[in-house]
Amino acid sequence: MGARPSQEAQHMQQPRIGATAFALTRIEEVRANRRSPDAGIRVAVTGRAEGHFVYDMQLVPSGGEHPGDLVVEGPGGVVFHVPLASAAYLDGATLDADPETGALTVDNPNPLWLEPLAQDVQRLIDLEINPAVAQHGGHIDLLDVAEGVAYVHMGGGCQGCGMASVTLAQGVRTAILDRFPEITDVRDTTDHAQGANPYYQASKK
Repeated sequence: MGARPSQEAQHMQQPRIGATAFALTRIEEVRANRRSPDAGIRVAVTGRAEGHFVYDMQLVPSGGEHPGDLVVEGPGGVVFHVPLASAAYLDGATLDADPETGALTVDNPNPLWLEPLAQDVQRLIDLEINPAVAQHGGHIDLLDVAEGVAYVHMGGGCQGCGMASVTLAQGVRTAILDRFPEITDVRDTTDHAQGANPYYQASKK
């Protein structure tokens, strides 16, 4: 038997998730290729980048359910599995598919953040920090605000740049900490070793 939803998941309002006819066709094709005709689809919001949500979508075969996920009946008999943390951000979303690649996409009407503090930090990044960073070909993405810590990702020209630590310390961190006393730290989650000109070499294991 598959994992049963937790008591918290059972009592939480389920998000409304739709799917276009093209998306349903692609789901059926993937199910057939994987020989899992009854598999559900797990849809999770895993982050934000360049003003958009980042998603992870996976087939969920019978018995492969994640404990605590919400189970949502979708169109065409498709069952969606949604992590609790993603539920509010997926309410009203519609799955579609790219006409060229066939990859599933998400048309999502929700704002990037529902929490007021995260909204305010995002606004600061959009209006003040990113315009300055963009002059050097980079951009800053807010990934999360949790327990007094703002987690950011440095992309574009910032990733792998030898001055990335200076940008974070003197620019991004200072701007956020000065504006929001409830935030005590700003952490860079970027893997700078993957940038074009990383300022350090990844250790070989």
